[in-house]
Amino acid sequence: MEAAVRIAIVGCGEVGTTYLRALAEHGEHDVVVVDPAPRDPLREIVAAGGPTLLAEPGEALSGADVVWVCVAGDIAHEVLAGLRPWLRPGARVLDLTTASPDDKRRSAGLLADHATYVDVVIMGAIAMGGVATPLLAAGPEASAATAELAAIGAPARVLPGAGPGDAAALKLLRSILTKGIEALGVECLAAAEALGVREELPVVLADIDTGGLTPFVEAVVRTHPQHAERRRHEVRRAGRQLADLGRPSALVDAVEARFAETVDAT
Repeated sequence: MEAAVRIAIVGCGEVGTTYLRALAEHGEHDVVVVDPAPRDPLREIVAAGGPTLLAEPGEALSGADVVWVCVAGDIAHEVLAGLRPWLRPGARVLDLTTASPDDKRRSAGLLADHATYVDVVIMGAIAMGGVATPLLAAGPEASAATAELAAIGAPARVLPGAGPGDAAALKLLRSILTKGIEALGVECLAAAEALGVREELPVVLADIDTGGLTPFVEAVVRTHPQHAERRRHEVRRAGRQLADLGRPSALVDAVEARFAETVDAT
């Protein structure tokens, strides 16, 4: 029988708690959590006989074989710098944050010759997909480093021939599209409610559902130069409709400006 792996989760918000619950269900590993401000869901797991909880990195962290960093991307490098003195040589560190590609490369450099650093990004909304939300990993030993995640049902695809920061770069490219859709979706659905046509909106979007988002994006981008002027005027009319509803949209204005740039360049 294989010895239990000691796993440390640093930062236990929605992401960290999701993976912690899955680990608790499997019950195969020794788990320690580092979180200076634990929320109720984490406190409940700990109270039920779950992991060791630390307010800050300490001696208990030095025995961890694997460390999953699940803090906010903006502070990830700083947090890793604070963890480094407590990491045992050879530990596997999975940076599951949304830090920038450059920060992930800096973090990899910080841990070089001491620990194995792997850039891991969550390719979806964990609030919707839970532990089964797909992951993308990059860096040396990424396959081995994500084994414990795969074992609890978190599917990780390794980016071929890639290094730290490469997975993060793809994540941010994805975010341009997904977060853009989210922001424009807020504008669109609110306007549909105001016009009393909310129930009809899915019907007029059904062609995208049928064909799939990726083919749709590829098709409109491919035809963008040819149809930019016509689409620009359509977007302008859409913007005026929002303004007439008392909902002027800087987002829609920016979309029109994007089409205008293409028109000016052709």
